[in-house]
Amino acid sequence: MHKWLKISGAFLIAGLALMVGTPAAAQTERPNSLVKVGHYTASSNFLNLSQYYQTTRTTTVKAAYVPTHKFGGRVMRSLTLPKGTVVAGYLTTHKVGSRLQPQLLIYTSRLSHHRLATAQPAGYTIDPTSDTDNTPTVITTARKLRAFKRVHCPRYMPAYSHGDLYAGGAAAAISPVEPTSTSVRVTPDGYVELLTYDHTVRGGLGFYQAPTSQGKITKTVFHDPYRQLYTQHALPGLRTTAVNATGTARYRLTIKNRHQPQHIIGDPLRGIAGTFDSLYLIGGVPYYTFIGYDGASN
Repeated sequence: MHKWLKISGAFLIAGLALMVGTPAAAQTERPNSLVKVGHYTASSNFLNLSQYYQTTRTTTVKAAYVPTHKFGGRVMRSLTLPKGTVVAGYLTTHKVGSRLQPQLLIYTSRLSHHRLATAQPAGYTIDPTSDTDNTPTVITTARKLRAFKRVHCPRYMPAYSHGDLYAGGAAAAISPVEPTSTSVRVTPDGYVELLTYDHTVRGGLGFYQAPTSQGKITKTVFHDPYRQLYTQHALPGLRTTAVNATGTARYRLTIKNRHQPQHIIGDPLRGIAGTFDSLYLIGGVPYYTFIGYDGASN
């Protein structure tokens, strides 16, 4: 999540102040639990606890795209998700007459460029605002809902992260300046992407263009603080290690959680919650990622 989205979202957080509690295992918590983040303990309600769903058959969903170089209305396209595709989202309900019916909201903008490009019109980019509670990708029919089953958070996803990591260390994480250099994305459908910010496109879309390099994650080994992601091909621009001469797990990318969360203090008097970012090393290079709010606001 970019800093401008963090700041606007911080106004929406209200309720719990930070409390002292017991550390909990990363990204296994349920809503209303207490999670240790550095020197603080925050409610998991304010951290990025995405739900994940896997398609049980090939299915289609609606994805929103916006003009890349000019401001204009979004267009909807049918996006095919092959059987076994993992997506991020959450299950909720909506009222139909006097009854509540389930609906699944999917964050399409978090999917890999490899998948999104299959439906992307020329001159358009996936709409990054679809990664909000107002996402246009809503599944309501019983038949469509049966095409998705709840699964655990994939091991390749960094804890509490939406999968978007930005170049820089602690100073960059707490800086109010929007990142405009390099980003690494780990997507729910199992891709790792290296993106270079595109200054030629309209604001907010710089990190949503074609990756500099990308690869399908074929294997994950997780021993905290290390996540080792394996791909069949090298990832130019990232420091990967060649580990096998053949097979699908030929190159290894090491992601290290530095376990040094950065806290940006909010302004409770103005109803602005503070935010947390986690620091990582990707191939030895510093990156950071937004992991949630502290919930401390009026």
